[in-house]
Amino acid sequence: MKIKILKRIKHFFEREHYPFFRQLDTMDCGPTCLKMITNYYGKELSLNHLRELCDVRSQGTSVTGLKYAAEKLGFNTFPAEISQDVLLEKAPMPCILHWDHNHFVVLWHLTETHAYVGNPALRKNMRYALSDFMEHWRLLGQGDKGIAFFLETTEVFDQVENSPEPPVRLFSLLKRIDNHYKNISFIILTLLAATLLTLAIPLLTQAVVDKAITRKDIGILSLICIGQILLFTGRIFTDFLRSRLLFKVGMTISIKLIYEFVDKLMQLKLSFFEYRSSGDNLQRIYDNQRIEEFLTKHCVSAGLSAIILVVNGGLLCYYNWKLFLLFLCASIISVLWTNLFEEKRRRLDQRTFSLLANTQRHQIETFEAMTEIKLTGAEMEKNQIWKTMQEEAYAVRMESLKLDQRIQGVALFINETAGVSTTFLTASLVISGSLSLGAMLAITYMYGALNGTVNQLSDFIRSMQTAKFSLQRISEVEYEPTEDAHSSLTMFEGNPGSIELHNVHFRYGKLSPEVLQNINLTIPAGKVTAIVGMSGSGKTTLLKLLLKFFPVTQGTITFCGQDLEMITAKSLRRNCGAVMQDSFIFTDTIAGNIWIGSPEKDLNRVKNACEMVNMKDYIESLPLSYETLIGTDGTGLSEGQKQRLLIARLIYRQPDYIFLDEATNSLDANNEKLIVENLNSFFMGRTVVIVAHRLSTVVHADNIIVMDKGNIVEQGTHEALTKSRGAYFNLVKNQLELGK
Repeated sequence: MKIKILKRIKHFFEREHYPFFRQLDTMDCGPTCLKMITNYYGKELSLNHLRELCDVRSQGTSVTGLKYAAEKLGFNTFPAEISQDVLLEKAPMPCILHWDHNHFVVLWHLTETHAYVGNPALRKNMRYALSDFMEHWRLLGQGDKGIAFFLETTEVFDQVENSPEPPVRLFSLLKRIDNHYKNISFIILTLLAATLLTLAIPLLTQAVVDKAITRKDIGILSLICIGQILLFTGRIFTDFLRSRLLFKVGMTISIKLIYEFVDKLMQLKLSFFEYRSSGDNLQRIYDNQRIEEFLTKHCVSAGLSAIILVVNGGLLCYYNWKLFLLFLCASIISVLWTNLFEEKRRRLDQRTFSLLANTQRHQIETFEAMTEIKLTGAEMEKNQIWKTMQEEAYAVRMESLKLDQRIQGVALFINETAGVSTTFLTASLVISGSLSLGAMLAITYMYGALNGTVNQLSDFIRSMQTAKFSLQRISEVEYEPTEDAHSSLTMFEGNPGSIELHNVHFRYGKLSPEVLQNINLTIPAGKVTAIVGMSGSGKTTLLKLLLKFFPVTQGTITFCGQDLEMITAKSLRRNCGAVMQDSFIFTDTIAGNIWIGSPEKDLNRVKNACEMVNMKDYIESLPLSYETLIGTDGTGLSEGQKQRLLIARLIYRQPDYIFLDEATNSLDANNEKLIVENLNSFFMGRTVVIVAHRLSTVVHADNIIVMDKGNIVEQGTHEALTKSRGAYFNLVKNQLELGK
């Protein structure tokens, strides 16, 4: 046992020798591994800079992205599929490994029994048994082989300039409570009052025994008991007041933090959300709650523990300094014992979290796909998958329980042994006449109050580290430039003018292929321009560029002669109406869904818009009419009804520029014919761009643009393009029934 503990201590210090950074987002493992490697070689580079170099996408980082970034930083790189023996005997360390088929980690050191791994998804470098390491690293069906990414520094690396992260300091949190100093002052006063009351209780206990009982004086006993009742009453009152104040301050801070955070999120570029999962953004909201809890709960409890430790510890020293030393030694040994198993506990927590997340995802998928499950007869198969997941979770929980029992059992034994030793020593002093019985009881009470304060302070240090990491994640959003951050941007005038595209190229990332190539196009003012082409030809991407969702890679786009890059996105979209393929119906009333984002809430305009999309009669037949709740939590709508409602939202806005992306593809023929006729009259005097596959939607367009693989291959009217029998004709010949 002693040898095992010494080995754990040795491995702890070996592990701490290597740098470690946690990934801030789900898809950040690649850049974070590169950050650890560059830090190991003496460079400080910000995660944002490494993200850009790695070209992180919504699917994460590829080996190609890692290779590109590493070579830009001055590394020679060599990705390879190798065996365990080669990795152990010949591979240069550190290197980056492909882990669990969907993740990257850093391998710092490998021996015949253990591996030292920097997993950015965890909280620190980890030590794995070789068998566990191989389970994570090996490829499916490849025996003992896995993917490794080796890096070697060159002279270029030495010339790379440091770009450290912006400093994240917990003291910066003080500005978040600057309006609550009065309440916080009261909280501090209640803490001091509670401490004084806690201090008085052992002294009164000693007085009861040494003065009242020894002298057999009922009067003194009555006074002391009344005093104790008053003290307990005062303590209850101060605890009550402190709880109220903490709740008030905590809720106010929480609302302010989350509101400011969500407000900042709303101002960021759409690309921020394209490359980050919803889970990451929800986690950042939870990070705000963590910080609020740290400020209002952990700091207060740590402050109270610190005061109790100082005051009661001082009193215990006053009575007998050896007893205080015994308490301190027992507490330190208990904390060290607990921390020795921190690494294993974190690994088990990570496995538990992963299993629970997979189980929850499976359950949600099962409920959402119940129709498909019944159609395919997959009930037993899906149920068996769930059972297997539960059995795996049970095994991990049992392992966690055994570990907790071992940790808590030994820690409890240490504390109880120290408590019994304290009782023995104080009782010995009472027997020898060196200590009164009342003093013994007072010491016992103080020891009970002190017991656990060191553990609480140790927990506070952990919560402080967690809060710092949460603050780092939140600060990343705070430092992110807003969509209209550039001071030279101008407001868009909003007149329905022409749109010009000159030599426009676009790719989603520096390592991605070009989606649009050399686009030269004029979209005339007050006219309808249709864009057609095969799926994946770049039609939707072109619309997103026109709406300023992404900046062009090369070239310029102008609205009414104004460069799109120099126009604020908000003023542009205020004059635009769009129905995209992924447009959203909110959980709100029908009227609320139509006038959302508009400063005026006019029910008559809502009715007119609904009449144009042939929904007025249906809506007014509902019991609550335009107040009917729809969306995720409301009345279900068919896909065709959703599209009509989205078009009604566009009509309500009365925009100068209209962009439609497959806006009528879910409509039946009769509804489509009626709505297209109504829209044609609505389009008069407006600049309109339509992306569609249906001939009925584009046949009356003033100009039809035909795209293929990111290029414009044809343009003209329907009649002219049909006669030329080119790309457009091949797209629509089945609908025209002219291909025979």
